[in-house]
Amino acid sequence: MGVIGWAATTLALLGGLNLAHATPETTPTPEARLKTCLDGHSLNRRMVVDKTTVLIEDGFGRSALLKLSKPCQNLDDLDRIGFEFIGSTQICGRHDVKILYSRFNEAPLRCLIESITPLSKAEAQNY
Repeated sequence: MGVIGWAATTLALLGGLNLAHATPETTPTPEARLKTCLDGHSLNRRMVVDKTTVLIEDGFGRSALLKLSKPCQNLDDLDRIGFEFIGSTQICGRHDVKILYSRFNEAPLRCLIESITPLSKAEAQNY
């Protein structure tokens, strides 16, 4: 019996590889995707909430809080804020957009989004 035949026999005796219960590594976490996407093309409101959080609201009244990752954790109301979309202008998850921000006349800094928290209309009105 050759090496290949021996390996096949060993796998058969051991039950082979059981992939029936394997889960893909790219399974999205529950908060990774929003139930309803925001339309980044028609953002009506963008507001710095605190040093690490930006509130956005689209033209359809959908709102979300975007929590930024390091090094973009020192925002204030005077910062210029823009968006860099990846793919379309729909914001359905944290990898769909990057925040661009700059102070005064500095070159914009690209910021990754750590998390997105959807808000109801009542919650968004509190800001």
